[in-house]
Amino acid sequence: MSARPPSGTRHPGFTLIEVLLALAIMTTLAITGYRALSGMLEGEQRVAQERERWRELDLFFARLEHDLGHALPRAYRIGNTGMPALFLRDGAIAFVRGNLGEPPQRIGYRWSDGRIELLYWPQLDAPAANAPAAYPIAEGVDSWQISLANRSGQWVERWGEVGPQVEEPPLPRGAAVVLTLNDGTRIERVFALQ
Repeated sequence: MSARPPSGTRHPGFTLIEVLLALAIMTTLAITGYRALSGMLEGEQRVAQERERWRELDLFFARLEHDLGHALPRAYRIGNTGMPALFLRDGAIAFVRGNLGEPPQRIGYRWSDGRIELLYWPQLDAPAANAPAAYPIAEGVDSWQISLANRSGQWVERWGEVGPQVEEPPLPRGAAVVLTLNDGTRIERVFALQ
């Protein structure tokens, strides 16, 4: 004869409702954990992108300050036209830079298509105008303005005159740069040059 439990007594184990309730709780915890982890990873990615953006801008400003700080008062020629050592027009700047132990080089900066470009010319004095090599140095820039401080402390947005005989003004005392980024952020930097 088989022993049968008396009616009303419970078998060890879980009922179907208890199992389904446990599964629902575990699913809710898993979804919540996934969303939290996903949000944290997206936040980390945004922070990394912002950090890279500000690092790029910091490198741009450091490079510009270094280059302008090493500007030389040396005019150059393109064909029969004399060019000043430093030339600023329409937000683009070109100048002669020199570092100890290196030959002088003509470089420049300009805004083009949402970025700041660093310009290198192949030679200082040239028989004809030639296009510079352009390298993007700062991305995501809607506009930029650059002005230079003359010897009397006035900020000007034009520097140097072109002509057969170049009358060389002294190098500027300072530079002011204003960048407007594509998200509307406005950054102003002022450099003391001499």
